[in-house]
Amino acid sequence: MSKEKITNKEKKSKSVLKVFTPKQLFWFILGVLITVNAVIFLVLGLINDYANLAFSPFEAANEGMKAALGGIDFKWFGVITLILGTIIYSLALSFSAKSAEREKEREERRKQRRFFSNIDGEKVVASFNTSTSEGTNPLPPESK
Repeated sequence: MSKEKITNKEKKSKSVLKVFTPKQLFWFILGVLITVNAVIFLVLGLINDYANLAFSPFEAANEGMKAALGGIDFKWFGVITLILGTIIYSLALSFSAKSAEREKEREERRKQRRFFSNIDGEKVVASFNTSTSEGTNPLPPESK
């Protein structure tokens, strides 16, 4: 029993690791890093604007950014990059979920093919309907 539990846990961990391709993992990490960067800029912008400090250490950097980016300060730069980073990692998660769904469908089709083959290795022709995640509808029912 304990060996079966270990193998099931190993299978689950391997299936989780197989969800991301290297490209998807790269884009997910990039999106998360951009989002973290955005939160840092938002916090610095809020500290610069609303903290009652005699000397603001971020004022010169904020003014330099306004001059370089045409009036965009720390807060707005943070908002823009937060939206960008969120879109990037959301797309990466979406594509990885779609690829995981395709992989499940592929495994189901393999199981069906194995089920319909004889022990002798002869192929048995069977009629069955399958649906895919692309939303293809089965044939409409015949009218009586």
